[in-house]
Amino acid sequence: MQPIRVRPDSLIPRAILAAALVAAVGLTAIADARGLARAGTASVQATESAAALRARRLAEQTRPHHEVPFNPADFDKFVGYYQLAPMAFFHVFRRGDHYFAQLTGQPPVREYPESATKFFATVVAAQISFVTDARGRVTGLVLHQNGYRSAAHRVSRQTAARAAARLQRRIQHNVPAPGTAAAVRAQILSFEQTGHALYAQMTAGLAAAARAQAGKAGPLFRSLGALQSLHHYKVLGNGADDYLATFAHGRLEVIIAPLTAGGKVQGLFFHPVP
Repeated sequence: MQPIRVRPDSLIPRAILAAALVAAVGLTAIADARGLARAGTASVQATESAAALRARRLAEQTRPHHEVPFNPADFDKFVGYYQLAPMAFFHVFRRGDHYFAQLTGQPPVREYPESATKFFATVVAAQISFVTDARGRVTGLVLHQNGYRSAAHRVSRQTAARAAARLQRRIQHNVPAPGTAAAVRAQILSFEQTGHALYAQMTAGLAAAARAQAGKAGPLFRSLGALQSLHHYKVLGNGADDYLATFAHGRLEVIIAPLTAGGKVQGLFFHPVP
């Protein structure tokens, strides 16, 4: 069980918030025991289908990508801000004939054109493609990484600036995002009682990522015993909250991304600590 470390100074591919902060101990993909019983064989088939889809996407994303000729001025229509999650924004910009995408809390990553609308990074296997409407206006982008596709819609600079200001206030005063403490407790309680995560309280992206790591969480939580306390440690630069969970027989670092507007967990990470 190798931990997947996520920190604000990591590069884009290590902090995808739509399906990132995936639990290194292996979140599993069932909504609850009753849902599993009702699903039966269909649940297994759906899991296999999701796994096959992710495998195809991962193969596409990790294959060699090649730069094509591109007029730098043509990139200007893509320049702007794109909201990937409540507190996660891409800033897309150009410096001369070089193109960059910078995610909240991370350094800029240079992007290379492989078509008129799709660009790839070389520091990691990840690409971004831009979406246009019927009038040719750029309305969003899609992040392709880790076998997933995460959509971000275009927003104004003012919207991104207001979100950045809110995040800085949270960091300055060390204020957790609303609902994250309760969400962490609920997930831990589910692991303790059933050996499984609460998939009904996760986004589809996180639930799909969790399915790929099924079967590892139960033994860990059984060895830890009952939860004794949950302490909010700090707000990370990417907006995620870092908690310390103390159990009867050990401790876990728990990182959780801000919940969606509907209260869903979109990013979760567990890591045993001394």
